[in-house]
Amino acid sequence: MLAKMLTRSGHRLLGDQPPDGRKYWASRFWDRDLAERDPILGDHYRSQKADLATVIEKHAGHTDRVIEFACGTGEFTGMVARLTTAEEIVAVDISEQGLRKTAARVKHPGLRLVHGDFWAEHDLGTAEVVMCVDAIHHLGDPRQVMTRMKSFVRPGGTFIGNLWTLDNFHEFQRQRYGTLLHLGRSALFLGGALAIKASGGRLRSSSYRTRLLPSREIPQLLSSVFGEVLHICEDRYFVSFACRVDG
Repeated sequence: MLAKMLTRSGHRLLGDQPPDGRKYWASRFWDRDLAERDPILGDHYRSQKADLATVIEKHAGHTDRVIEFACGTGEFTGMVARLTTAEEIVAVDISEQGLRKTAARVKHPGLRLVHGDFWAEHDLGTAEVVMCVDAIHHLGDPRQVMTRMKSFVRPGGTFIGNLWTLDNFHEFQRQRYGTLLHLGRSALFLGGALAIKASGGRLRSSSYRTRLLPSREIPQLLSSVFGEVLHICEDRYFVSFACRVDG
């Protein structure tokens, strides 16, 4: 209950201020392999990955080019390499460590790794399939993030991704970190929010690097940004999806 009060107060202070985790993520990577081995939460990660594999095979299996934003360590980059006919896979991430792991994991003659910020220009062009898994909620306001991603999808093409949701966030964090550490992280988040508010948004706090949405808001958001929602699957903690961009 106290952790909920702390985070609710923090979000109230932040208002529409989008998260900015660029400095945080540039210096590290998220180890999804380790997350999938978690004795409590691992089943959720593995189930989500299986669902996304089905989505990729069904809605992106026959494509010539894929752009993946925030590829991390290449877990889903490798899935694209195995399950699609893509001749070129462009994988973008702000973490050099993550890209090195992607290069080691994914063996594909058309793999192009791009190091840099999602919001910067990298002359990526467009692709029939654009993908972002486990990261939309870290890149900024989800609507703004997905609107930008849409600009990289060719008309009639497909966007594949997922969002971690707000519904059972505190349960997830308690299982991930334990009750006391989750409480401490919630207090740190509130402190960061106070500093951001006091600086008029000029201060960037790594404790505010995620913007989560209730799952009930996601279908309407997807349809308003992309057009047709081809697939949506709700887990207790995530929603994965595929959308077709209006031609």
